[in-house]
Amino acid sequence: MELLISMTIGLIILAALSSTFLMQRKTYDIQEQIVEMVQTARAAMDMMTREIRMAGYGTPKSSISSWIDWVTIDSNPKIVQGSGSDPDTIYIIGCFGSPRASLSASASSGATLLTLSQSATETSKEFDTTDEKVIWIGGIENAIVTNVSANILTIDTDPGAGGNQGLSRDYGVGTSIYLVKVITYSIVSNTLKRNENIGAGRQPLAENIEDLQISQSGNSINVSLTARTSKADADYSANNGYRTHTLTSFITPRNLNL
Repeated sequence: MELLISMTIGLIILAALSSTFLMQRKTYDIQEQIVEMVQTARAAMDMMTREIRMAGYGTPKSSISSWIDWVTIDSNPKIVQGSGSDPDTIYIIGCFGSPRASLSASASSGATLLTLSQSATETSKEFDTTDEKVIWIGGIENAIVTNVSANILTIDTDPGAGGNQGLSRDYGVGTSIYLVKVITYSIVSNTLKRNENIGAGRQPLAENIEDLQISQSGNSINVSLTARTSKADADYSANNGYRTHTLTSFITPRNLNL
């Protein structure tokens, strides 16, 4: 009888401890998912903010469609509103990275050829005449690459005029050559994707992102990004069991009016 009583008390204590452990484990899992959700949202927002802030850096300031024809875009940035409550999409144009090349020989005013200080193979990887063709020379003027031959670029500084128009000034050896890119942010199947529009397609940037809302007032761009937990919680009644976290940023690109 004493043994049965002891076993019963032991089982009650064990059941209580097990229940407490399971509750604590579930709470820990929920907190872990929330932390992961917030970190994912912040990382995605940080990258978007940096690149949206760069919009207009090193880009043509007018007649964008005459410079960029591999993406349908006529403004910088371009915001495409989703239907109803669907996520929005944003296109931004700028020089987002370090120089792609530099001049190995000086180029005089009126010249339409640029000789680069890199191999023919490197040149063909960095530039082409389709979607990696708009460049920024020396932080001064834009041009379109109309031909790539070995490490020599043939350029046109005014695509709206007939023929290849030459440089507006002289450039010395070592002048930096930047590439102008069009970067797109959009949501596909609850994944925030980033597309550099140079042939690689949309690459996943952050998972479990369910909404992206963007608006513009003057030069101020309002970005609202909503992330959710990776798993649904049966005890959480809202939003089909998914907890959400929304970040909002007001971004002013510094280069749009320069």
